[in-house]
Amino acid sequence: MDIAHDVTQDNQPTLTTEGRRQSGSDAGEAVASTTQTGAAALRDPRVYVFDVAERPWQGVGKSGLAQKIVRRDDRTGHSFGFMSFDTLTRTGVHQHLGTAFSYFLAGSLTDYQGTTSAGQLGINFAGSTHDAIAYQPTLTVGRMEGPVAYGADVTHSLHAGNRHGNFENAFPDHLPDLSVSLDAVQVSPTRVAGLARRLVYDYAHARTERRMTQMLLLPGTVVPCHRLGALVDMYVLAGDLQIAAHGTRHSAKTSDFVVMEPDAQVTFETRYGASLLVWADGPSTWEDGPAAPELYGFTAAHGDPLRFGNRAPTSFDQADVPRG
Repeated sequence: MDIAHDVTQDNQPTLTTEGRRQSGSDAGEAVASTTQTGAAALRDPRVYVFDVAERPWQGVGKSGLAQKIVRRDDRTGHSFGFMSFDTLTRTGVHQHLGTAFSYFLAGSLTDYQGTTSAGQLGINFAGSTHDAIAYQPTLTVGRMEGPVAYGADVTHSLHAGNRHGNFENAFPDHLPDLSVSLDAVQVSPTRVAGLARRLVYDYAHARTERRMTQMLLLPGTVVPCHRLGALVDMYVLAGDLQIAAHGTRHSAKTSDFVVMEPDAQVTFETRYGASLLVWADGPSTWEDGPAAPELYGFTAAHGDPLRFGNRAPTSFDQADVPRG
């Protein structure tokens, strides 16, 4: 049985109904509310936790390919969830029309540039054109930020918002992949006690200003309340996470997906420690506590208020520039 999904309006997340844990609300009602406009849509932004580990895999129209998607929008090509590849399964030649991420939990994919394997984040850019094959069973966490073009002869729908037709690689000298080994990325301390962060990808040369980070939380870490300026997606790579938003608490564990809507006021903590993969579509602002640098890695040039604890300094001499 496929996981159902609805297309939503006004850039709200497109959420699936199965596998979701949402405290204090009926799951079906929650999905319906994200599709409404006008007065009915005036509600607190929500946080959703998806436990899909035991849910059945969704077929995509080709043997050896399957997925478990928690957020999908075929209009924009945006999606978030698991992708699975059996041995000797090919994706088929395709061209990315937006940024795409695959974090390899197991296995590997190989294209003409090389191989991206377990523990690495594979990044494809708008215009990246390739055909990838799995030489071993492979599981990835995928976040797609745009549609994908396939040849007219391709019938499967691995990606949201597939386009079918003829295309060429207009920039053959531009290699399709950026493969980042997370363990090789420098860990930076933050002003939040017990929280360290890897800035994995800052969207350099992309069309959007976003961030992809790995957050590492020691046991007992509490991240203070902050307001999200845009959609934030998380994957709990390991550990536990408790999230409080607008008077409701949510619990997430290893292998859960988390979707947090724009304008949500959230705080989160861990009892036993956590490792999180985080995609933030915009910066956040702190709601209380001491001024601190932005949480999700949106460091910026001098003079940007985000660099000065969410307030513009009257002068550089008077500015209390955060360290960390």
